[in-house]
Amino acid sequence: MLKNTYLSKLSILFLVIFLSIPTLAYGETPGSTKISGGVQYEYTNKTVASNPQAFRQLVVDLNDPFTTVDVGIPTPLNKLASTTSQANAYTAPGQQVAGAINGSFFWGSDQGYLPMYLIAYRDRLMNAGIIASGRDQYVNQPIAFGIDSTGKGKIDSYNLRLSFNHNGQDYPITSTDKHRSTDNLILYTPLYPKSTTETNALGIELVIEGVTGGTALNFGETVTGVVTKKRERNDPQASTIPKDGFVLSAHGAAMSSIDNIGVGETISITANIDEKWKGSSFMLTSGPELVKDGRVHLGIDPNSDRARERAPRTAIAIDRTGTKVFMVTVDGRQSGYSQGQSLKEFAEYLVSIGAYQALNLDGGGSTTMAVRKPGDFNVSLFNRPSDGRERSVSTSLFAVSTAPAGTPATVGAKLAKPGVYLKGTKGSVVVDYVMDNYYNPVTFNKTDLKLSSPQGLISVNGQEFTAQKAGTGSITAQINGVTGTIPFEVVESIHTVKPSSASIDVRAGEKRTLTVKAYDSKNREVIFDPSLVKWSASANIGTITSSGVLTAASKEGKGTVTATLGGKTVTIPVAITGAYYRVDNMESLDNWTSSATNGKASISMNSAKEPAFEGKGALKLTYDFTGTTGTSAAYVDAKTPMSLAGTPVKLSARVYGDASNTWLRGRIQDGQGKEYTIDFTPENGLKWLGWNYVTAAIPAGATGNITLKQIYIAQPTDSLKTKGSIMIDDVKAIFNTGYKEGLFKDTGLTFRAENEIASLVNEGVIAGYADGNFGPYQELTRQQAAILLARALKLPLDNVTDPGFEDMVPSMTFYKEVAAVANMGTIRGKENGKKFDPNGKLTRAEMAAILQRGFDLQLSDQNHFSDINGSFAKDAINSLASNDITQGIGGGKFGPGQNISRADFSVFLHRTLSKK
Repeated sequence: MLKNTYLSKLSILFLVIFLSIPTLAYGETPGSTKISGGVQYEYTNKTVASNPQAFRQLVVDLNDPFTTVDVGIPTPLNKLASTTSQANAYTAPGQQVAGAINGSFFWGSDQGYLPMYLIAYRDRLMNAGIIASGRDQYVNQPIAFGIDSTGKGKIDSYNLRLSFNHNGQDYPITSTDKHRSTDNLILYTPLYPKSTTETNALGIELVIEGVTGGTALNFGETVTGVVTKKRERNDPQASTIPKDGFVLSAHGAAMSSIDNIGVGETISITANIDEKWKGSSFMLTSGPELVKDGRVHLGIDPNSDRARERAPRTAIAIDRTGTKVFMVTVDGRQSGYSQGQSLKEFAEYLVSIGAYQALNLDGGGSTTMAVRKPGDFNVSLFNRPSDGRERSVSTSLFAVSTAPAGTPATVGAKLAKPGVYLKGTKGSVVVDYVMDNYYNPVTFNKTDLKLSSPQGLISVNGQEFTAQKAGTGSITAQINGVTGTIPFEVVESIHTVKPSSASIDVRAGEKRTLTVKAYDSKNREVIFDPSLVKWSASANIGTITSSGVLTAASKEGKGTVTATLGGKTVTIPVAITGAYYRVDNMESLDNWTSSATNGKASISMNSAKEPAFEGKGALKLTYDFTGTTGTSAAYVDAKTPMSLAGTPVKLSARVYGDASNTWLRGRIQDGQGKEYTIDFTPENGLKWLGWNYVTAAIPAGATGNITLKQIYIAQPTDSLKTKGSIMIDDVKAIFNTGYKEGLFKDTGLTFRAENEIASLVNEGVIAGYADGNFGPYQELTRQQAAILLARALKLPLDNVTDPGFEDMVPSMTFYKEVAAVANMGTIRGKENGKKFDPNGKLTRAEMAAILQRGFDLQLSDQNHFSDINGSFAKDAINSLASNDITQGIGGGKFGPGQNISRADFSVFLHRTLSKK
């Protein structure tokens, strides 16, 4: 921000703007910014009742002669549009929208998206709306916000009197331009978005034409017309609404008021409002009331679901004098950022910022805060809507500047590359905006920018400069007659050089541009010309250009790249791979953040008790979907989309599952900017516990340089929602369709039981160990066998009957699984059923017996093995052989007394499951 020499106070104010306004709204920091002569934008985040909350407000000073508040009304009435688009459509010379929020509630598709409540504009009734009955409803009282005849903000009750007169008798009209319901008398006007009333045959309608004074329903005025047509009950044809008149449509008890009126008779229609609202520029009804006379005062049952729900909220408020208007939002439903508030909490916040009267507006996914950035003609979205995008709404409220064009006063300028500059480095200044003394944007020609340095730190060449002399000072910029300074510093030398990446994985033949960063003795990043870096590469990994472009060798290998800058050298390890590119080894959280929809999410690194699959680090995603409705999701978001080094065929990762039956997915973007959702599992497919190797196919239509934006879990089914955590490690882009990796460290692709183990892992039947091993030759215990059978058979574990084993009590881990299979008769106890012997080794004969019982395999009288005569499991062993589940151990033997390993049991169990 630069200051004008003759407007020093104003310039200081704009310096604050320059330093505090967010470059991107989503990355803003708490602070206050003046965005027009009478409008202040404020952002704050705080924790309320242990929940993070993000508040934004526009503080509008109506004492400013060029500041007012106005309402955006849909035309036609059922047209929905985003708050930002409504505000930008309203903006014109002399009426610049400085900021905006969404307005009041509107009906859904079943009611044609019409506004729900009263709207008046320039003393004209635009929509009469309804007032709901019941203290649990948002709008159960006639209370509106508006700007009254004195130009002050008003939040107060009103009494709308809408009636028609026939033969000297007044009759009340229920509402205007809404779907007619039971016992309603509705006045349809040319504002109604349809050409007919769209009503059914269960009523009576009068078509009124030739209206004197036009069809505008101005408060306190009466218009008169003649009945030209009468639609009788049971007539299926809905009445056409005349362009110069109305239709009165009655149902039920209301029919008696128009039943005796015939064609040719005269009807007068009057709309009126309280004197306190006469002459107001607009009125907008919403609710409930939140603050009254400076205190929390909820116009809704505070124990109702609507009041207690934590949700995004929007409110309009005024101070005691009515000269200050607060437009306030709080975001919600986004774990770690802003959870949302109950109505009571929101009201308390409004009181804390000075609200004397406050009214709730539409919230949830409709909550929107739009703000005009310095120098912009239009507003931009500043809050983070819970839908992940801005929702279309019915009405909006605008903070408006009516200031005329003034004198250029401030310029928003900055270094194209901010930081400390190395002597000899070239740079440039970027002009973001020029504003006049009324904060209006001013057009300018960037080529008119003139640069200089009072301390002689730079030499200038047009809009570019070269850091010429070491020292601390400033750059002076001048454009459109406004001058100012940008802090600037030049250093003589650098202290440290660091690579942008500590190590690099590249594919064979791939081109990759490498960069380094430089720091001074104070550990500040130093800006330098890339041409000053000298690059070299070891012969076995390829070649590198003077600008740092590495062309990897055509075969796999390892080597180094060396970079030298200002006498400082750094060496970067390089690995060349063929079939894959390692996207992230997850050794840190540097590249990632988290977010959630309908739930909570956070990320951390694995603990010492949670070994990574590769290296030391793994990213841990913790989530909580409990108590929410709708699709819940917990995201691991890339801070910057992660390159997949081209167009791979699939993406792979090591994932430590929590058997939550969630849906593991990802989000990518191709080189054309098109986004795709990819699936690592089917819906409800994250069934495993422990480490697993998962892949997601890249859609055939995705081309170019693909980037990874998210990895996430989702749960669309409310009854399956839970909380837990997963870990993600070793994310790779795979370029060879035939490339695979072993599931566990101690098995591998050539292991004889790899496919069977993988199938059971994916179904959540068996799991490996936390360190990434499977232990294939470890002997299986009876308890482990019970657990696997309970999972494979999907036995219910609730309310299991105690089988009475002396060595198993309900408090023991996996007691329920043992009880479930024992109750089924699949695994029997020892010592006449007294003991289960959970740690006893399972023999091959016992394995055969429990598989035959558990899966009800047909018995066989054919003897298949020479060593099973006399075995208690002879028939079961023969059953397995007859069903092609076992071929024995060779030499015509089965080995019934041998203990069975985890790998062998996995094979037998998988084969048995395939027979079901």
